[in-house]
Amino acid sequence: MPSPRLSSVARRGRPLCLIFSLLLAAACQANAGKDGFGGKKDEKAEKAEEEAIPVVPGVVALGSITAILSVSSTIEAENQVTIHAESTGRIVDLKVQEGQKVKKGESLARIRFDAQASALVRASTSLAKAEEDFARAEQLFADRVIGKEERDRARNSLEMARLDVRDRNREVRNTNIVAPFTGTITQRMVAEGGFVANGAQILTIVDFDSLVARVYVPEKELDQIRVGQVATVVGKAAQGRRGAGVVERIAPVVDASTGTVKVTISLPREIAGPTGFLPGMYAEVTLVTEERQGIPVIPKAAVVHDEEQSFVFVIEGDRARKVKVTLGLQDSVQVEVREGPAVGAEIILAGQAGLKDNAKIARVDAQGRSLAEAAAADKADQAASEGREKLEKAREQSKGE
Repeated sequence: MPSPRLSSVARRGRPLCLIFSLLLAAACQANAGKDGFGGKKDEKAEKAEEEAIPVVPGVVALGSITAILSVSSTIEAENQVTIHAESTGRIVDLKVQEGQKVKKGESLARIRFDAQASALVRASTSLAKAEEDFARAEQLFADRVIGKEERDRARNSLEMARLDVRDRNREVRNTNIVAPFTGTITQRMVAEGGFVANGAQILTIVDFDSLVARVYVPEKELDQIRVGQVATVVGKAAQGRRGAGVVERIAPVVDASTGTVKVTISLPREIAGPTGFLPGMYAEVTLVTEERQGIPVIPKAAVVHDEEQSFVFVIEGDRARKVKVTLGLQDSVQVEVREGPAVGAEIILAGQAGLKDNAKIARVDAQGRSLAEAAAADKADQAASEGREKLEKAREQSKGE
């Protein structure tokens, strides 16, 4: 059995331990309220510690948008051909130079045709003899001296002689090189006196009235393009060259590999030539696909993209609320709001990167100044400007006196 003395000590120790435990728990609870361990923060203190994020405000406004489609292209001439020699011989009587305008059927050069002329004389002689032979065979056949077979053989010889004469005449004609259509000589590959073989390149002729720009338009834009529609054409390298073309043709098929449709845009003669567009130039073709007026618009910079969704931050007091939007037409500066904040709603134009929903904000201008500071600065600038104007007037008056 425990001694009475120890039991007495244990009984006295229990109240002391209980009091110590209670004091320790109270101290922990007090500390938790101060530093946040084991409890909730004071909401008022948390709001006091939150810093306002500076943002540039704007509004959803009514405006208009013109949707455009810009496509790169190479200027071409639909009537452009390289003339080849159709005979063999030496070039004589070369009459044209590069840049010279020529008319359809005009003689441009000639190939010496001594051999071709001799061949024509021989063929003509053979034809004359074949005609005599056939006439004699016809008479003999009528007199029943020869049979039908011999008469037909003479007729075949006559037809072959006639074909030979036609061929020799064509060879002589081919020595005269003529313009196939009205245009401008853009390249001359031979010099007078040079020898050319059949098929050699002689000249290139271009009709500048037939310049076109061929562009390939996405299939989804096809319904917005029509024949006769005006297109703006601007030179890429030669940026001083620009003008208006017209949609001439729209291909009736879609390229399955690219999902595009070929559109041919004709260029007027006024913007073609040495001071305008030339074949081979690179150009930017712009087509207006749609235009809307009186629609809610916001600057593109206000839109925040999150995966496949778009949002804007709407300002409510000193807080920013993240709102999902559905966008429509857009140009280089602004975009249409089809679903989202109403016209007149205040939104954030800049400063929303990394901003969270319901974050505290402070309105600033584009230079980062508070709106009050910006207003005061503008007022000071206006006062200074007015002071300078008054000073200038006073100086002018003093000079006049």
